[in-house]
Amino acid sequence: MKTKSTADNVPGSMQLIGQDMHIMNPELLRAVQQRDAAALSRMAERQVAAGAHALDLNLGPARQSNRELGWAVETLQNVVDVPLFIASHVLAQPDVFAGHRGTVIVNSVTADPASLAVDMARAGKYGAGLVVLLVRPGLTPFTADERLLLAAEVLETADRTDFPLEKLYLDPLFHLRPDPMTWQLSRGMPDIDSVLETLQLLPQLAGQEVRSLVALSSASQFLPPSERPGLHRRLLPMLAAAGLNAVILNCHESRLMEIGAHPNQNEEGDFQPLPQAKRDNTAALLW
Repeated sequence: MKTKSTADNVPGSMQLIGQDMHIMNPELLRAVQQRDAAALSRMAERQVAAGAHALDLNLGPARQSNRELGWAVETLQNVVDVPLFIASHVLAQPDVFAGHRGTVIVNSVTADPASLAVDMARAGKYGAGLVVLLVRPGLTPFTADERLLLAAEVLETADRTDFPLEKLYLDPLFHLRPDPMTWQLSRGMPDIDSVLETLQLLPQLAGQEVRSLVALSSASQFLPPSERPGLHRRLLPMLAAAGLNAVILNCHESRLMEIGAHPNQNEEGDFQPLPQAKRDNTAALLW
């Protein structure tokens, strides 16, 4: 019997996506190298049992993942009944789409105008969803306006290629300016304010709801390991209040999963969502 998510996944709730199955995880690397279906199945089942609505799967660069991806997807769909977010190499492997009986979302491609229309056409052909990063060659956005400019280009391409908006996810990405002064002032914190503002304004840009997604760990990648979980717990309610629809996160942090399931809950503890008004000095609030 397949394992299904036991978490509440009602319309309007945040989609919680398990991050474990990434090639940087030694447990996944061993399972893939040894073709250990039981180990891979256990990784998936543990995440779903912990409350994941979907699972992220990234087996690394195409040259090493092409041989294993079909096996991994077949193994997973036999044990869990949740959508799979699969690295973009899958766009070149139609047999994976043909053999998968559930929901596939391609995670992810960039907003590069030279390739985005082709990526959307391929994903659309297979009925797959698509995550688009709001970044392209020559533009790494740091402001909300720059992100929204790219979002507008993505939405125009989706309209032109008849890619359904309900299958599209936009990832505003967290960035950290590389100049030493900004690095020192931010203490390793990315541009959280502009990400929150982008999430708030996306529905106005599109004239309807557009799904958004972030990988929570990308906001803390430059922080000491001991500080990362606390930041995630404080940041997630802010992202939810700004309108975030989906988040890739560590499903084994029970407190974080509680917050993800009820991000606007007002209780005594270490998370309080900010008001919908524009946030100021968010980094200071997170410390």
